[in-house]
Amino acid sequence: VVEKDDISRTVKEVVEEVNIFKYIDFSQNNAHGYDAIQMFEAVILAFAINGYASLRDLEKLCKYDIRFKFIMNGSTPSHMAFERFIKDKLTMPIEDIFVDINKYIEAHDVIDTEVLYIDGTKFEANANKMTFVWMKATKKFREKRWIKVMDRLSAFNKYCSKNNLNIRFSIVREINFDYLFEVVSVIEQLMAKNSIQVVHGKGKKKHELQRYQEAFKEDALKMFKYTIYSDIAGDRNSFSKTDPDATFMHMKYDYYNHTNVFKPGYNVQVGSSDGYIRHVYVSSDVNDLRTYIPFMEGYHMAYGSYPHATPADAGYGSFDNYKYDKEHGIQLYMKYSGMRKEAEKKTTKNQFTRAQMNPNEEDKIICPANHEFTLVDTRIERRGVYPREIEMYQNEHCEGCPFKSQCTKSKTG
Repeated sequence: VVEKDDISRTVKEVVEEVNIFKYIDFSQNNAHGYDAIQMFEAVILAFAINGYASLRDLEKLCKYDIRFKFIMNGSTPSHMAFERFIKDKLTMPIEDIFVDINKYIEAHDVIDTEVLYIDGTKFEANANKMTFVWMKATKKFREKRWIKVMDRLSAFNKYCSKNNLNIRFSIVREINFDYLFEVVSVIEQLMAKNSIQVVHGKGKKKHELQRYQEAFKEDALKMFKYTIYSDIAGDRNSFSKTDPDATFMHMKYDYYNHTNVFKPGYNVQVGSSDGYIRHVYVSSDVNDLRTYIPFMEGYHMAYGSYPHATPADAGYGSFDNYKYDKEHGIQLYMKYSGMRKEAEKKTTKNQFTRAQMNPNEEDKIICPANHEFTLVDTRIERRGVYPREIEMYQNEHCEGCPFKSQCTKSKTG
């Protein structure tokens, strides 16, 4: 017997009260012998319990799980029946249904949606462990390969000159795999013109032109591969060959005997209000800083409004995120890196740190020796989402100061 407070009863209650015609297309009569509403309830229940369910999982759950037997009224659809239902009759993706169910809960329960608590964690991707591509290494291999290409082009030009062939290739400085494919094509035409047979295998000597053709072809394919890698990675430092969207990250659990090995994964951000998960954002970005703005944009797209406060840890605190919050009327509840240091009481040990040298009431920065800092440079930083002004201050009174050895190693103050 299914308990009265079981989640399966909750799913059934919610589905019976929402506008089911938004989710299921009843115009087609290919029900395949199963009730479409019950199958919809089974799909929603599987996602509610496990977060994900394959077609085979749905088939097994309906056979062996009492909650799914209750939902399906004893029916046991096959995985192909679920596949046909999802493909032919389900009209909305699970993400949109998730938002709709949240709106239903909001209408039937008292939820303070003005506060959205945000946190993230990293989940390992379903990708093989040794499929990593590191962009720093890729860049190095690409540069080394191009040096070899230029040397090979010079050697081929000398070969053409020695054999009175009217062919000269320029030693280009730009990395361009199209140019290398063109070189291969010219060499193949030259081989065909001179009736040079392509040979392979042990004991067969290759013609010098064939060796050049194979070497340039390998160069072209390598350069093409490095270009593809750069396009896939974008601004990331790594990705997995079997799951290109996954980035290699440090995980909280390391089954490699705590050797701090990187694993392919995703940075999953979750926002909740009064215990209800309101929004989920899956990112390939290792850093939480750059996930906040797209997370909030997704939340606004789903619900049409922004929360008034988004408490989060110091991993989200940045100039861009604070500027975004101010633009959209969100209170600044996020800490920032170094906030704890600034909150520390000033002592003889920490008085020389940058965190303790803040502007006073007159907007002047005074060092522990009571000397004023001077503004020496101002620049605009445009690498983030919003431009920001960076001010550089310097103290020119360090010569002869008794605190200099404790304060700085700089010779210019």
